[in-house]
Amino acid sequence: MTRKLSLLLTIFTLLLSCHSHGQTRIDFDYERDFELILAQSKNKNSEIFFDTLFPRFLRGDTTLTNYEMIALQIGYTDNEKYWPYQDIELEREIWNLNEKGNFELALLKCDSLLDRNPFSLIGNREKSYALNKLGKDEKIETYIKKFDLVALSNLSTGDGTSYETSWFVLSPADGQWIIKLAFQSSICSMGSGRDKHGNFHDILGVKFKNSEDCPHLYFNIEHAAKRMFGPDGMKLFDELEEKDQKKNKRKKKNKRKKTKE
Repeated sequence: MTRKLSLLLTIFTLLLSCHSHGQTRIDFDYERDFELILAQSKNKNSEIFFDTLFPRFLRGDTTLTNYEMIALQIGYTDNEKYWPYQDIELEREIWNLNEKGNFELALLKCDSLLDRNPFSLIGNREKSYALNKLGKDEKIETYIKKFDLVALSNLSTGDGTSYETSWFVLSPADGQWIIKLAFQSSICSMGSGRDKHGNFHDILGVKFKNSEDCPHLYFNIEHAAKRMFGPDGMKLFDELEEKDQKKNKRKKKNKRKKTKE
């Protein structure tokens, strides 16, 4: 790990401590915990039941823990509106609208994005920015809090320096936004790979000012990759899988029939 990256991670450890009631890195292992947390998020008797935690997030409740925030995001990964690859173009459009000063339209686009993904980093951040530019200060704080809750909980899931300590993020673009908005740095390389369990990760190089280094940061997006092709693509995939299963059953049936003969 380079000195600059080490310093950066130290700074964000301090930020986590300040914003999350002394919590820094949580005990989170994607392979071990993801499916368990997903199941618990749907159990009304669980402490991380989605329907109990979600209204608190919408209010920008900063007493939500990093673990609760990760549980909320994981609980959203099988929502019928969660198609993160289809949101990337809208995220970029919102960014460009705010850059051009078209704040009213940016707000409308933010509402559309946040309806599809209320945990969107760029949706919450850019909505607070547009509201500020339009002088609607009374609504800004909630969206700033929601951005912080998501970003800081993501950064609590590891240190981002390897597959084993990769950061959990909800969207395939979140790693880029974290580097750009939270780290205030630029991206010097982009790649991807799979860990020993086959989970898909974005691997992004971060470029600091006055440095020639390009250290890699890892972002786990396996859950997003599974929904890469959108609802129509997933429907087609399920149909093909069902046909394949029926075909295999027919083959086994015919094989048994021939064996008896």
